[in-house]
Amino acid sequence: MEDFVNITTKTDWTEVGKCLERFCNDCATKMKFEELDKGDMRSTVWGEVFRRLFDESQCEIHLKCLQTLRILSRDKTDINQLIMDDRLSIIIYKAGLSTDHLKLSYDIVIVEALKLLCNAIYQSDVIQIQLPKTGCLKNLVKRIENENSKSEFTYNIGLLFDLRLMFLATAYNSACRNALREEVRADSELIKTLDKLSNEIKSEKLDELRENLIEIACEVLKALFNIYIDSNDSTDDLKSQHKKLVEVLYRLLLIESGTDDLHSHIVNLLTVIPPSCFDPIIPSLNAIKKIGCHDIHENMDMTAVHKLLLFLNKRLNRPHVLTDNISPIVTVLLKLTKSQRLIRKWVRQQVLPTLKGQDVMHRPEEDPHVRGKLCKLLTSPITEIRDLVAEFLFVLCKENVGRMIKYTGYGNAAGMFANKGLLGGVQRETEYSSESGESDTEEYAKYKENINPVTGCYEKVKPQPFEGMTEEQMEHEVMNLVNLVSQLADNKIIQPCTIGEDGKPRPVQHVLELQEGLPRNQKSLKNDSDSD
Repeated sequence: MEDFVNITTKTDWTEVGKCLERFCNDCATKMKFEELDKGDMRSTVWGEVFRRLFDESQCEIHLKCLQTLRILSRDKTDINQLIMDDRLSIIIYKAGLSTDHLKLSYDIVIVEALKLLCNAIYQSDVIQIQLPKTGCLKNLVKRIENENSKSEFTYNIGLLFDLRLMFLATAYNSACRNALREEVRADSELIKTLDKLSNEIKSEKLDELRENLIEIACEVLKALFNIYIDSNDSTDDLKSQHKKLVEVLYRLLLIESGTDDLHSHIVNLLTVIPPSCFDPIIPSLNAIKKIGCHDIHENMDMTAVHKLLLFLNKRLNRPHVLTDNISPIVTVLLKLTKSQRLIRKWVRQQVLPTLKGQDVMHRPEEDPHVRGKLCKLLTSPITEIRDLVAEFLFVLCKENVGRMIKYTGYGNAAGMFANKGLLGGVQRETEYSSESGESDTEEYAKYKENINPVTGCYEKVKPQPFEGMTEEQMEHEVMNLVNLVSQLADNKIIQPCTIGEDGKPRPVQHVLELQEGLPRNQKSLKNDSDSD
């Protein structure tokens, strides 16, 4: 580092180049440079490297200058002051993206400048605002358009960093997102890139190259997510773009070599696509001429939806960081099931298959399949997850209270019923068809009468607790229970409630009020558990 700091005293550019090369080798993985905190050393060193970069007579060491600045830019200290407008301009120039110096092909200097730009926009909130004003992003789209015009798509690390730069720019600046979508139609070019990639990834035989192509696809998906995240445009043209995109996402989901990262970014992007554009994700079997496919429902190909369910199962097996892991995929499946009746019916068969005798021998949340994993989340302390999962399961049950109780147990679903005003067991009007779509199996019917609707599982007949007691003894036990509940309420340990006319919990003034609605609530609960 001492040798590097001394570049300010060197006049021979070849010596400076060697010094920069040693620095790059020694600090290849370094992230912080506390050695430059003394006085104005950091500013001096940055200034000296940029002075060399501005000097065209020293162009032979410009690559080393850019590599050095890329490594230094990992340290956020004073970055806003270190990369001023003129310095940002020279980096954009070297990246081949300036208005008077657009380069459509890539070389190692351009790639290094792009890496430096990515670091700069990530680290500096000033550059996040300034970069879109330079016009470089329009040139970025032109270069992507040029890549799309080629007859064959080949892996290019320069394109990877072009896309990464677009992702970072759109991640931090909403004006940039709108301009790219509305003024230069960046989304159209990105969809074309993704379309080409989907074909290349599928046909590529070499694992390493396939992984590289998937990495580029992930950058495209991330950039498209940013561009569409706050789009309120509902024009026919945009709908057409969305449908084309969903068609490409369908093909990407079907790639057998697809990675978890690829699927994750596809799911994230689907969260910002309007449900009205989801048709291409389940093409008709006649349209795609697919043979030997098992995921067929009413002559429609459900393979992509099946892949999404497999992804959900993977996420449910890794419950840490629940919100980030579970929310996007459940959101997508919820939107899909709401968008089309066929998808809802097929997904219900996978998630909530017809119950058999062995299925009711344990509580719903103990089921090792997807149903059980989702039921566990119905009582999650993370309200966002709990409510999202509850809504998804409720939609699969056609928003039928009795069916929800049947598959999840009243205890697990009580929170959702309370939020929706359904605790009283009143079934509200829905837009779903009246056909049931399912009837109880003989095995299930055999145990149905002894299934506890609260726990959702079979319980052996138990002796009556008051059996053999006199009227006086029973009254004594009941009053003991009332007194215990009253004490808990008086000490603010519990808040007894009854169900109001709106179907939501209503606090009671005295525990004896609980008995007023008991027969009605017991009757409605029994009716709900019996309904299908």
